[in-house]
Amino acid sequence: MNLWKGIIPICVCAAATFAGCTKKAEPAAITGMTTYTDSLKKFSLEYPSNWKARIFKNDRIIINSDSTRTGITRFTDFPTEGSPAAQILLRAIKTDGRTLDSVMRDTRIFEDKVYKTEKSKLNGTDAIKVSYEFPLEDGLFKGEQYFAMKDTGTVTMLSLDAFAGSFDGYRANFDNIIQSVKLAETYIPPVQKADTIIQAAEPQPPSATTRTITGTGFSISIPDNFKGERGKVAGTLYTVNYIGDRLDCSIQVDVFDASKQSNLDKIVADNKARYKANSATATTLGGTKAYSINYSFVKDVNSRAYFAVKSGKMFRVTINWFRPKEADYLPPFEKAVASLKLD
Repeated sequence: MNLWKGIIPICVCAAATFAGCTKKAEPAAITGMTTYTDSLKKFSLEYPSNWKARIFKNDRIIINSDSTRTGITRFTDFPTEGSPAAQILLRAIKTDGRTLDSVMRDTRIFEDKVYKTEKSKLNGTDAIKVSYEFPLEDGLFKGEQYFAMKDTGTVTMLSLDAFAGSFDGYRANFDNIIQSVKLAETYIPPVQKADTIIQAAEPQPPSATTRTITGTGFSISIPDNFKGERGKVAGTLYTVNYIGDRLDCSIQVDVFDASKQSNLDKIVADNKARYKANSATATTLGGTKAYSINYSFVKDVNSRAYFAVKSGKMFRVTINWFRPKEADYLPPFEKAVASLKLD
């Protein structure tokens, strides 16, 4: 799963903290519809004109109800609380000789969730419909995927997903979007001349040069080619997420009020169950007693969460890295964690 600069499937699970409940979120406003058609592969759909569309020609279009980095990365870092975001994804996938069933199985993201599969239609063509849902701290995450083939070379995949119990509020709009979809066609490129060189851009790994950032009760040194964005995660005093070219590789710091619950051992025991981890490792964070939990909710992405309590605050640092590029990402991420200082 190669996620960088907007190539975003449903994606990465990040973290859980204190248990809690929130009301079902209201669906985001839809003020009108517009149409996108890919000029090369011909896939097409209608989508809300006031939502943010990111277009990757000849590959996919991703439309988000919340266009902030926090809203977009909810579908990569997958925190259990946050923006009540919705996302629409239409993608053309090369089959490389695979069947429709095989492509559908290969695109599954969640390793431990139940998928409901049934026959359906997309653009008048036989399709596979996949449904999934599971509860999070801020409500039900729910989604649907549709897979269909106009020819044997390309599968069209449509994904519709929403957080915080808002999916059903989009049902009528999502049904109209499903009806509007046109399937992708296989494109056969012309033969390249022998002296033609085509070089794809590669995501840049974390820089060896760092800069120090301060937040509520902490400071941390991060690679200087990573950008930070403040988040709005329910229950936190402060949240910031640092991301580079790859959206599945990040460093996130969350600060919680621990005035009512400051027992680190209990906090870690509660979170160990939520991360589906068998153990937690004793360590230090900013010179303070801490624990770390290793986990992986998504194929090809590893994660680790660190927990510490100091001065009435609970600090959680989460790192996520793309497993095939671990040598490039894990050492600088661990260096960043080691640089953390707590006030």
